[in-house]
This record gives sequence, structure tokens and C-alpha cells, in this order.
Amino acid sequence: MKFDKIIINGGDHLRVHALINYSIADLGMINEWIDSKGHTVTTTSVYENQNFPNMNEFDLLIILGGVMGAYEEEQNPWLLHEKQFILKAIECKKALLGICLGSQLIAEVLGGKVYPHIHKEIGWWPVRFFNEVENFSLFNGLPKELSLFQFHGDTFDLPEGATRLAESEATRNQAFIYSDRVVGLQFHPEFSEEKLHEIVQIHGDDIKPGPYTQLPETFLRQLEYVQEAKAFLFTLLDNFELLTRRK
Repeated sequence: MKFDKIIINGGDHLRVHALINYSIADLGMINEWIDSKGHTVTTTSVYENQNFPNMNEFDLLIILGGVMGAYEEEQNPWLLHEKQFILKAIECKKALLGICLGSQLIAEVLGGKVYPHIHKEIGWWPVRFFNEVENFSLFNGLPKELSLFQFHGDTFDLPEGATRLAESEATRNQAFIYSDRVVGLQFHPEFSEEKLHEIVQIHGDDIKPGPYTQLPETFLRQLEYVQEAKAFLFTLLDNFELLTRRK
């Protein structure tokens, strides 16, 4: 089966597959981690095709963000196929990481409800992790509070069987884990400085002031947080790597 992109660095390494829902919401700094580890990655741009891999062809599934709602299947019929694939991966006990829309898609396939938030959350906002993270190896070595980049107008109810792990002032469900190996993150730890500038170039005019919305001139002055988010991301991915090795 042919996928959108294949990067192979050699060796018997972790096989990552990513579902891309929107062209600019790509793997971002996750690609740096994959390259530094010599892992392999394939991607499916689900808005263009639904050439999903077989379950035995990947170790970690990453579901990325997008501008559409998880519930907007009528406008984006490919979402239905993506959800079916995500649910099958969970049932096959694969390791999953969902980011922003990806976390909402995971929550929905597990029975949670996704819906428009009462306000948008955009910019760098503090996220507080609960003590429950200490019960899960995927969160070993991660800080309990840090500022992380948000860009979302939807939120979700926690699905049954999932554990809520983090919140921000604006959003109750910032992170959750299901079955020890499925993680949803509402925030974007994968965005680099370059990606933030690209987002502003494309969507900057659509960002309006709000109680939890920073304008581009504000969040682009706080790029020191990118390195903290990168450290968080790489540690989490290291933990995913250890988890898949213990299978």
C-alpha cells in the first residue's frame, strides 16, 4: 500500500504512522524526534485519501489537528473513515497520540461528545497536570505545569473509561489517557516557531480578541515557550517508545 510520505532511516526501529487532517497541521517538531531516533514514519492525508495501513504496519499512531470539527462529517465525509480506523487501532491495542482535533476524534470514538466551546482558546496558556499522571508511565518525567500553545474552538466530554490528566483556566479537558496507551492532548506541543509564523500568515486575520485569545502580536513575543513545549513533546514520545518496546 502506498502512503503520502515515507521516511526511512534504517534499522529495526519504531514505526510511526500519522493522520494529517489539514495541510499545515503536520508533524512539526515530531519529525525532529523521529529523525534523531532513526525511526520510520508514514503519513496519510485523510482529507485527500484514506489509504490507511494495516494494523501490523505501525507501532504508534499520531492523529493531528485541523480546522474542522470532529462532528462535521457531512462537510468532511472522510472523517467517518478516519474514526473507524482510529477505533480499530484502539481495539487492536495500538499506542495512540491525538493532538487537538486528534484528541477530540479519539474522545468521540470512545463515546465522548465533541462540541463548540463557549470561547476560543488561542495562544500560550498555562496547563496544569493532576497528580494522577504519576500512575501512568507515559507521563514519567514531565512537568506538572507549563505554558502550552492552544488553537481550538471546540472541546469535548471525557469518554467513559478515560482518566482526565490536565486542565487550563479555559478548558476542563486538556489531556486524558485511556487504557494506559491512548493519549489525547488538546494543546499543540508540536508547533515550531516557523509553524506559528505560518499559522499567523494564513489565519492571522481571523483571530479576534477574546478572554482566552491572544492576538498574534502577543503570542509571537512568547516564543521562549516553544523549547519548553518541545522538551515536553520529546519526553512524551520517548515514553511512547519505551511503551511499545515492552509489548
